[in-house]
Amino acid sequence: MRLRTIRWLPARPWLGAQRVHIRPSGAGLAFAALLLALWIAAVNYRLGLGYALTYFAAACAIADMLFASRNLAGLALAAKPGQAVFAGGQATFTLRLINRSTRPRHAIQLTVIDSSAAPSLADIDAHGETAIQIVVAARQRGWLDAPPLRLSGSFPLGLFVAWCHWQPEARVLVHPQPEQNAPPLPLPAGTEQPAKQTPQQPHSSGGALELAGVRAYQPGDPLHRLAWRQIARHDGEHLFSKQFQPAADAQAGAARGSIVFDLAALHALAPEARLSRLAAWVLQAERTGLPYGLRLGALTLTPALGPSQRDACLRALALHDVPHGSPHDWPPAQATP
Repeated sequence: MRLRTIRWLPARPWLGAQRVHIRPSGAGLAFAALLLALWIAAVNYRLGLGYALTYFAAACAIADMLFASRNLAGLALAAKPGQAVFAGGQATFTLRLINRSTRPRHAIQLTVIDSSAAPSLADIDAHGETAIQIVVAARQRGWLDAPPLRLSGSFPLGLFVAWCHWQPEARVLVHPQPEQNAPPLPLPAGTEQPAKQTPQQPHSSGGALELAGVRAYQPGDPLHRLAWRQIARHDGEHLFSKQFQPAADAQAGAARGSIVFDLAALHALAPEARLSRLAAWVLQAERTGLPYGLRLGALTLTPALGPSQRDACLRALALHDVPHGSPHDWPPAQATP
């Protein structure tokens, strides 16, 4: 199938007619009993109009069975995972129902199998699509696969229910739940915990800063960082602020002012409790602006700061000793064996 080359489509993107099942609904069974009663009355009393009414109603039921199946058949399905969450939170999956036909689809129910959550109802226009979000409880760390779903519909008359099962190919990474009231960071001897950094106060691990350039003035920039030469060149029409970065000779000081969290140092705690404490320390070090790294057995993440470092550490904690893990599950950036 040529459409399988499209990356955002799952391996079996189409709901073919062979994948759509159909059965009578409760109203359909009652309608069948009514048809039987009409037919018996028409035979006993030899009513020509009774025969016509019975056959017309039966033809409507057959047409309803056809349209109920076509309401689902031919849909394209796609799933998109949400952001990573912490254990104990809620993971979000975005499901896309794509209609590439010239007829609209009506009253399609999306139900999470083995869940008490209320089903979602969707209408899809011709050549349109609808996005539906489902929320799943993230109970434990690691990869959380999207739950199996049931698509169903009884449009147009409700005499038959067409349905099919769908297993979305999407998953969300669940980080260990950070320990509540975790102890302070295990700072190295002679290291002071820095205050929380602000956008106007760049962090310098070694203390020495060098000029990196100028940028447009932003409200809140300190007055002593105004670039007066550039302001004078523009006759005071525009304001500029100086930007600083850590000096090249301060890199050695950055190594001394950093910290590496070691899983082996928390041997007194239970395995999951150790990961929870490390997750709390990673978040705390990121908030305080202290460069941090992580050591999980043979995996070592060198000290750094920023969202990418935080995500890499939390990902490594989430996938530590997770069975059936693959090599691409681990963060290659900044990792040294």
